[in-house]
Amino acid sequence: MLGPKTGPRLVVSLESAALLPGLGIGETVDLSHLADRVIEGGAEGVMIHLTSDHGLISEDDLARVADVCGERQRDFCLRVTTAFDHVERARRLKADRIYLGREAKVAQWTSTSLFLKSHIGHIQKVQKTLKDSDCALFVTLEPTLEAAEQALRYGLFTVELDMSHLAASLRSPDIDRAFDALSHVLSLGRYLNRHGVEVHLGGGLRPADLRVLARSGSFRQFNIGRRLMPEALNEGLSAAVKTLRERMSGAGRGEDTPAERHRRLTERVAGMGDIRLKEGLERFCREALPRLEDPQLYAAERLLAGPLVRLEALVFAANLPASFAGIMLIKYLRQTQAPGRSGPPLRRAG
Repeated sequence: MLGPKTGPRLVVSLESAALLPGLGIGETVDLSHLADRVIEGGAEGVMIHLTSDHGLISEDDLARVADVCGERQRDFCLRVTTAFDHVERARRLKADRIYLGREAKVAQWTSTSLFLKSHIGHIQKVQKTLKDSDCALFVTLEPTLEAAEQALRYGLFTVELDMSHLAASLRSPDIDRAFDALSHVLSLGRYLNRHGVEVHLGGGLRPADLRVLARSGSFRQFNIGRRLMPEALNEGLSAAVKTLRERMSGAGRGEDTPAERHRRLTERVAGMGDIRLKEGLERFCREALPRLEDPQLYAAERLLAGPLVRLEALVFAANLPASFAGIMLIKYLRQTQAPGRSGPPLRRAG
């Protein structure tokens, strides 16, 4: 494991800044200045992407960002492809962390299992190259059990999970989809932790996702980039990073503890009018809610924040969609409010 577990870390990628639309030939963005603003906002590190398809980030850019990180005692991280010259550049620049992505030399994306099988020799070569350096290597994986088991089989104990699918699920109005995706990622994080793996999350994360994920103690670091840029353009980069850092630091504490979240849900139920589910929801708050943690608590919050007519439809429907069957709030209400409606759950098409 890398470093003491003092809470999740935040690393901000500046690739999006280098690719800002509207830049003409010869026009650049001072990434070292932006790196300084990111660190000022409270991030523990700065990330730059090395890819083979654009040259908007020069060697001077990389060196200046590395210098800023060194002076401010923050991590300088590089995301690289499997091209070995990128790894050599990262070693030469004395990067603290290197993230080896799934993009092959021909710029074709493959599944994690195929990536690991076809590139494990290269990954091991990179590990050997970095053995005598202070660079830590993280291999980016799809968040699947198959990928996790292969990583363990190959002795990869520092990994990053790509959160593109989870990010899309969490912002979806489909609550059961969000619940299933969050349940899977939290379980996978616990599984990898039990086997001594340090897990970082990246790839498509939004600022709103980080508090939900930071409540778990399974993830050591969050890597975020382009999804932060809208807030950065509105608030300023330092202010946006500071806000995000505060959200992460407050995750699972103070007003975000399970007890406080339970209290808010109980108050919401108490404030409901004379609705069909009122008695059942009050019993749920007394009997089941105090035991709930994420992802079950997350699902209950989402369901009670939405239209109650939808919740009623799920509870009193003749058949429960299979994907909702694992949500405690739905199960409890169906058992107490509609005990006769216990037909086999419906499978979601596809």
